[in-house]
Formats: sequence, C-alpha cells, structure tokens
Amino acid sequence: MLSVIIPTYNQADCLQLTLDSLTRQSAGRDSFEVVVVDDASVQDVHAVVRRHEADLDLRYVRHDANRGRSAARNSGAAAAKGDRLLLMDADSIAAPDMVEHHLRAPGDTGPDVVYGRRIEPSWGTFAELRRNGAVLDEHALLPMEGDHRDLPQSTPGAPADPGAFDVYRRTGWMFGFTHNLSLPRELYMQVGGFDEAFVQWGYEDTDFTYRIYRHNGRDSSCFRYDPAALCYHAPHFRDWTTEWEKTKPVLPFLVDKYRHYDIEFFTHPSDNHRRVARTLPFYEDCREFLRVHPGRVPADRVRKAAGLPDAASSLWIGFDLAAAALAGQTTTVDHGADFGPGNPHLFGVRTPYADGSFDCAVHLDLWRMLTPIDLSALIMDSLRIADSALLVMSKQVRRDPADGIGMIDDLGYFLSLVTPRYEAAVTYDDEELAVVRLARRGADGAGAVR
Repeated sequence: MLSVIIPTYNQADCLQLTLDSLTRQSAGRDSFEVVVVDDASVQDVHAVVRRHEADLDLRYVRHDANRGRSAARNSGAAAAKGDRLLLMDADSIAAPDMVEHHLRAPGDTGPDVVYGRRIEPSWGTFAELRRNGAVLDEHALLPMEGDHRDLPQSTPGAPADPGAFDVYRRTGWMFGFTHNLSLPRELYMQVGGFDEAFVQWGYEDTDFTYRIYRHNGRDSSCFRYDPAALCYHAPHFRDWTTEWEKTKPVLPFLVDKYRHYDIEFFTHPSDNHRRVARTLPFYEDCREFLRVHPGRVPADRVRKAAGLPDAASSLWIGFDLAAAALAGQTTTVDHGADFGPGNPHLFGVRTPYADGSFDCAVHLDLWRMLTPIDLSALIMDSLRIADSALLVMSKQVRRDPADGIGMIDDLGYFLSLVTPRYEAAVTYDDEELAVVRLARRGADGAGAVR
C-alpha cells in the first residue's frame, strides 16, 4: 500500500482541492491511504478532511502546537500503514493518474526515490483544472508553467534516458521537492525522517534528499524524475520577502551540519542550483586530477615559502596537509585524507568558521579550478574568517581547459581582477610555486598586505 502524507497549516481551500483530486485517482481506493497532519491550524482543517472520509481511506492527525512541516511529515509517516510513502503538499492538485505512477509493481527494481512533476499554473490553466478535474492537454501549457526539471535528458549523439537527470545525474538530491515525492517507508526511517530543527519554510526537503544521497554512498542513481507523475500547484498568497529572509540562517546551518563541498556549493549562490549542478561534476574531476598530480607542491614546502610565523593561527585547504599541521595553531581541510567529523571536505567558498577565526587562510591549488563567481566567494569568505589569504599555485600543475574546467595559470590577470578591491601581491615566486597574498584594504584605502 502507498501512504500519501499531507502536512497542512491553514490553507483549507487549497487542501479541499488537493483532497478532491485524490478522490479522482485511477488507482483503486484500496491501493492507497491518505494521512493529513494538521500542524495546529487556526482554520477548521478537520472539517475539510471529514468531507472526504467517505471517498478516501483517510486519517487525520493534529498537533496541539505548531511544530513545522518537518515534524508534521514525521508524524504522518509514524501514523502511516503503507510500505511506501508519497509526500505531498496541501496545495498540490494531483492529476488523475499521479498516484498510479507512484505505485510500485511487484519486482520493480527501479530507483527507490521518485520525483513527480509539478506545474505552476496560470490563472487560465487553473480555471481549466477546476472545470475538468485536473485533466489538461499538457501541450497547451504556457512555457512559464513547466517544471524547471524538464530538461534535455541526454547529450547530443547519446541515447535518451528518460530516467536520468542528465547533467544533474551526480546532484539529483538538489532537485527533490516534497510536493510530489515517493520513497520506501524503510528508507525514510533509515535516514531518520525529516530534521525537525527546520521549523520555517525552506530547505528541509533538500536536507532530507541529501541524507538519502549520503545514505546511498553519494550515488544519485537512487533518484528518478518521472514527469508522468504530475501535480499542479494551487495558487495562493506568498510573502516571498519574509520567507526568503527566514531561510537565510538555514544556509550556514546546512554547511555547518555537513561540512562537505556538496552543500557548500549548493548554498552559494543559493538561487542558482542549476549552475551548481552543472559545475560540481567538473570540480570533482579537477579535484581527482590534483590528488594524483606529481607536480603538486607539498605543504611543508609551502609553509616555508609562505613564511608564516609559528604562532600564527591558520586554516589550510588542500591535499596532504599533515606537515602543515605540525607548526602553529593550524586547522586543516585535507582532501587527501578521509572525510569525517575531524576532517571536513570544503573548498572554501562558504565555510562554517566564525568571523576572524584565523590570522591566515591558505589555499593550495584547489582554488585555481573555481569559476569566477565561486573564486570571488572563496576570497570573500577567506577574508571574513581571516586577516589575510594565501593562494598557492603549483607551477607544474596545469590542465588543458579542453579536458575540463581548466585552471588559473595567469597570475597577472588574476591580480588585475582583485587589486581594485583588495591589497594583493605575489609574495613568493620560484620555478616550482608562487604565492599570492590578499588582504582587505584599510578604511582609508591604503591597507597593507600582511
């Protein structure tokens, strides 16, 4: 059996449309149940539920106090009887065969997590939905009404794979939204359900799908986007300014929670996940290129060239940093060692460290592969957490841009980019390596590089 979990807080009229749509499903009533979790609504949500009890296998759960959508979904999952859960929002109108597409046939070995499609209807489309019982000619939809996950599914010359995310295949967790998502109940429980620390709107579903991704060994093959599993988003008032302001603290919370570059890049910039999805696979390829490159200058050689005082507190990001940690008050992010609680894997574009935590942030080669937007973020974050930043270039490490994203080699051009804003200079240069030191300008614009 499939259990449809619907958290709701007020929005009784939207819930009416959602439950109406579930009464018209092609799947038999005995194949699914509906669990509505009322998160302490002021409106009479229970009355809406009662109106549908004759037509649905329907149960109502109510919280005495408002606890947020994460807690509401967990309460719904705890009350559910099905071995598979379909997470819906109370403002999602199901197409007549939506539930059928989320049901799993015996022996189905496809991906565990199915992302359904959601259309953002115009007023004209919404009127048609209400007249025709969520039956629409999909070809008549306006371009703005599509799901942003409706992308080409294969590269030119390659066979189409309708179950793949194409460029998103390595970052499928970024695109799972709980308005129309199904998964095994067992998997839900294995990853611990939703994190109830998320009480405001936003990112609790990303946190959930990322934990599934990690549970699956950072393999996106557990996710499948099925555009045939279709729902429509009922129009309702959104205070976007307030909602986005409330989500701002969530981004550093996510970075601190996971301390991995997956989340680090996802949260910068927070409004362009398509760009991140396209870029991250190249960063990972370059990261592996650096890991095994024989021309990479070792950390102890860099420490001598940089001339950091033993008493300086510093953050080092790179590979094989044990030698760097032997002197001074050093914190390392070592991509050459296993990821774990004591060794985050970050690139430095958004770190979890407090303002002014270090005297210096030292970046060994990884910075060279970043796109201009991410490199700018790395510099800004480095000079947030430290008084100065050292960007180290191993001169024997080069990568042809045709092989991937490429790497910075022209320090003259790089300096021309940053000197209008920061104090910047090459402070060490020999045939093996070069070191660029950056620092914030003083209030009078005449600060010195330290």
